[in-house]
Amino acid sequence: MAAVVEAAIGSGVDYGLAELQKRTGLGKAAMRTARRKGLQVRYVAGRAFVRGEDWLSYVEQHGELEYH
Repeated sequence: MAAVVEAAIGSGVDYGLAELQKRTGLGKAAMRTARRKGLQVRYVAGRAFVRGEDWLSYVEQHGELEYH
């Protein structure tokens, strides 16, 4: 049986970039684009983290209601 991965992004939780990529299904190029478009990234000890609320805000601002 395959392991189930919790994919929800929670407000008030910090995610490493690799974890956020895994949960969202975005590749490296898409994550770079998101960062260029304003996704807030914070650094601790040389590692990059994204707060859940920053991701949710980014999706709210840049997401579309329909797929084109």
